[in-house]
Amino acid sequence: MMRFVFYISILLVFFSCKKETINPYNNPDLLPPTEDSTSYFSEPTNFAAIYNDVFLPHCNNAGCHDGTFEPDFRTIESSYNTLVYQPIIKNNPPATYQYRVKAGNPSESVLYARLLADGNGTSIFDPNSQVMPLTADIVYDPNQEHIWHSEKEEHIKNIKTWIENGAPDMFGNIAVLPNNKPEMLGVAMYVSGTTNLLPRIGRGTVLVPSGTNSLDIWFSVSDDNLAANTLTYNKVKFSESLFQFHLKPELNLNVVSSPIMEAGYQSNNVAYYHNITYDISSLTSGDEMFIKIYVKDDVNEVTEIPNNGDLYEKVKHFTFEIL
Repeated sequence: MMRFVFYISILLVFFSCKKETINPYNNPDLLPPTEDSTSYFSEPTNFAAIYNDVFLPHCNNAGCHDGTFEPDFRTIESSYNTLVYQPIIKNNPPATYQYRVKAGNPSESVLYARLLADGNGTSIFDPNSQVMPLTADIVYDPNQEHIWHSEKEEHIKNIKTWIENGAPDMFGNIAVLPNNKPEMLGVAMYVSGTTNLLPRIGRGTVLVPSGTNSLDIWFSVSDDNLAANTLTYNKVKFSESLFQFHLKPELNLNVVSSPIMEAGYQSNNVAYYHNITYDISSLTSGDEMFIKIYVKDDVNEVTEIPNNGDLYEKVKHFTFEIL
């Protein structure tokens, strides 16, 4: 009996000395809200908001900007990286634009221009192009029933403000002008001593009349920071095979101070500063020649144009065939 009383006393002492604890989950003030009233895109001109409000719902469509071609609107990162200071694929006839987004300058940004239309719904960028987003263009939506039409004024204003503010990324970092490699704009060929541009197969191979002894070949290139006629190195190679250029000698390109103006690969009027007169008297009917040029800007290593990673259509633009 005495042993039982002793154990009971020990237990009472143990429980009387133990601290009481409060379960925080019993406090109703600490429970999560029943409604989420947080605005995650409270600043509509932030790139994250523009992606959420415009690119994701209206542009990331199957067969469109879903990674099929650039700009790539699948993610916020791919959207930014394929827009800001990225060269355009298709220009308007006057070749007004250089970048998809030029930070600080909406009027020189293709993204902004492609969203604008006149009162008839015709593209401001180019009357022969469609207004973006494509599904809201009058060709597909003549009655303007697409939700874009009720929201577009606000969205376009926000995009314009974002560009004016320096096209900052989703973290607020202002865009910095990159120093890209020089790019090809076009090749123009003439029978030496003439001024009649030789014809092409589409935008591809130039067709040279049989019996031609030499060609005057002009090249149009552009750089994001330097004038084309201030590029250095300025060499050219000719090869019967696309895969034999490493065996061919480099020839010097002439560089003029006043360019000729001719149609380019994508635009109707581009400046040609680089040229060479090339002897083709040894070639016969059916022979095809591939061409590559080599130029250097003030930062990058020597740039090969076109390179073997370019579209084959662009590679073919640098070829000619003897009829």
